[in-house]
Amino acid sequence: MAKAAISEKNEEAFWREYPAMTDYFAPGITPLLKYLGLNSKQVMHEFGEQVGRAAASKLAHMSMDQMLAEFSRIWQEYKIGSLTVESQAPLVLQISNCTVCGQLQGTGEMFECAFHEGFFQGALEARLAKSVTVRQETNYEGEAGTWCRRLAVDVSE
Repeated sequence: MAKAAISEKNEEAFWREYPAMTDYFAPGITPLLKYLGLNSKQVMHEFGEQVGRAAASKLAHMSMDQMLAEFSRIWQEYKIGSLTVESQAPLVLQISNCTVCGQLQGTGEMFECAFHEGFFQGALEARLAKSVTVRQETNYEGEAGTWCRRLAVDVSE
C-alpha cells in the first residue's frame, strides 16, 4: 500500500476514534491546559486558524468571492453544514446544520465551539494580509428549528 494511502487511512481512523481518545487523554491534557492558562475554546480557535490559513493558501488563485463560494461548496459537499454569506459589507456569514458544533444530542443547547471563528479568521487574515476578528453574534434557531451561527467579520485598516 502506498505511503499516502496509509497516511489517509490513519487520518480517517484518528478522527473516527477521536471521541474515545478525548476521554482517554482528558485527564492528562486538561491539567496541562489549566497549568498553561489555556482552555479548550482557545485550542479549537487556534486549530481553526491553522486550517483556515491552509485553506486560503490552497485557494490563493481565487478571488475573495470565489473563495467564499468554494467554502460554501465544501461545507455542503463534505456535509459540514450550510455556509451562506448574509452580507458582503460588512462581511457576515451564517452557518447552519453544523456537524462540528451544532446542537449536541441530549443537551438542547448549542456547543460553544470556536473552530469556525478561528477558521475564518485564519483564512481571511491570510487572504487580506490584515488583522481580522471574527465574532459570533448569535446562536439562533434557523429554518425548521435547525441551529445556526452568525459570524460577523471585522477587518482592521
